[in-house]
Amino acid sequence: MKPRNNPFAAVYALCNQGDSKAKWAALPDFPRSLDVEVTNRCNFTCLMCPTGVDTVRRAKGFMSDAVFHRLLEQIAPWKTPLRFIRWGEPTLHPRLPQYIRKAGEIGCLTHLNTNGSLLTEEMVEHLMKAGLDSIKFSFQGVDRKSFREMRNRDFFDELLARVKRLYDRRGDGHKPYIHVSTTITYETPEQVRAFRNRVAPFADLVTVGHTALEHIVPEKTRLSEADKATLRVLKEKESVLRVHPECPEVYDKLSVNWDGTVSACCADYDDQMLVGDIRTETLADIWKCPKLNAYRKLLAEMRHDELPVCRLCWDYSGLKHPGGTRKT
Repeated sequence: MKPRNNPFAAVYALCNQGDSKAKWAALPDFPRSLDVEVTNRCNFTCLMCPTGVDTVRRAKGFMSDAVFHRLLEQIAPWKTPLRFIRWGEPTLHPRLPQYIRKAGEIGCLTHLNTNGSLLTEEMVEHLMKAGLDSIKFSFQGVDRKSFREMRNRDFFDELLARVKRLYDRRGDGHKPYIHVSTTITYETPEQVRAFRNRVAPFADLVTVGHTALEHIVPEKTRLSEADKATLRVLKEKESVLRVHPECPEVYDKLSVNWDGTVSACCADYDDQMLVGDIRTETLADIWKCPKLNAYRKLLAEMRHDELPVCRLCWDYSGLKHPGGTRKT
């Protein structure tokens, strides 16, 4: 099959271009993309995720048609690309394919992050007929053991099989673009290379970053004692270097929660950086609001430690390993 171009490549290039001060000086009139949380519920109990370990305190629910249609009305003039991701498993939402189709009908690119567990053949058909442009399968670890440790489920081999089935089903079709992504804690470069070699034949892109665990405190979770013990061991092996990144988030994107509230940050799982609500405000007004501009000023000055979410934000995908070699 011919290599495919990532339909979101141009969007990501704009979002990752320049340092924070330069990006603020060249702030667009409207977000370049939106992260959309159709639900913050999940069917996995992953140890690295606040949803999985049940430390999220905000209400859980599913986006209503009214909220989604309100969102579409506001982005229609801009044809803003939508990424169906955030703090839940999007395929749990019964109307996800319809939402993707409606977004595509007004000219918006659509992307989906998923753990893959609900991608039955029927769901794949629905998503492909809806016109999904891009899909990212989220792994953790690089083999059955490391996946099981972090994801708390023995699903590694089945997930690989589901990625391959989608790849085969797509055939010579144009989309969806298939991205396989994982993060690691202690895995060796040799293990990572083996993972890449195993997945590359049926993925358009394979990326490997580092798992961040600092925000998960075992004693504050509702995990079993055995899972807490596993988490403590993994935290000791965590390989993220604690260096704050230049933040592209507040200069290019907004994150819309299932209930219509809007956060400045994709990492904000408990509404600590809310800047508006699309049910009562417009995205255009939220984008230029004083509160968001205050966040931009702090982050342009690299003052991450003054914000509760940002102070635990590390460049997990672009850093070196502690030993000094580039990420694999």
